[in-house]
Amino acid sequence: MEYQISINPLVDFFKGTESKKRRIIRDQKDPSIFRVGWYQTSRACIKKSLINKGERDFLIEGIERLKTKIVSKPQQVVNRQVSIDAMKRFLGFKIPAFFKNHNLEIIKEKNVKSTFINNVEVKVSPDIIFIIHHNDTRYIGAVKLHLSSRNIFDNKQSRFIATILNKYLLELSEKYNAEVLPELCLSIDVFGSSTISAPKDYNKSIKEVELICEEIKSLWRVA
Repeated sequence: MEYQISINPLVDFFKGTESKKRRIIRDQKDPSIFRVGWYQTSRACIKKSLINKGERDFLIEGIERLKTKIVSKPQQVVNRQVSIDAMKRFLGFKIPAFFKNHNLEIIKEKNVKSTFINNVEVKVSPDIIFIIHHNDTRYIGAVKLHLSSRNIFDNKQSRFIATILNKYLLELSEKYNAEVLPELCLSIDVFGSSTISAPKDYNKSIKEVELICEEIKSLWRVA
């Protein structure tokens, strides 16, 4: 695919200055290997907490484990502290009731990582894909976590992420014989203390994302 961008940089692009937009595109063309692995512990612990009805012990154990981890490089020090702060924040989160009221069937989708919007491949890679059973019907949902203390997404950016999750799941739902509910497509910004679900007016929101993708294409060759 000629145009490729990950979901978080896409919504970051939406709010960016002209120079930031070009930088985002350059980063997507030539991604830095040094970003791989950031916040792995906090991400894993938050995912386990959500999957297990909001159980806090996974977060507490993760915090204690990182506190005793020996690091030396400045980047590692920052990584550890941000991860600890993220888990502490999530301890105070009010998670949606369905996480506590349903047993989640976790889907480990390995083959489908992206969706295509206006001829742009958007790499979604949800942190959690799950199915819940209610009144003899299977419903599929997904969560995308955002862990950045310096780049908090506003409600509109988070809504775009949830909308893209909705589109991704619509394309995946037949494979798992499940229906998509917008309220199960969740963008969670940990440092922004927000949990945003996909809007019910899907068509309007996805058209806005299509416009972002159009601008990405227009800058792709010149960035």
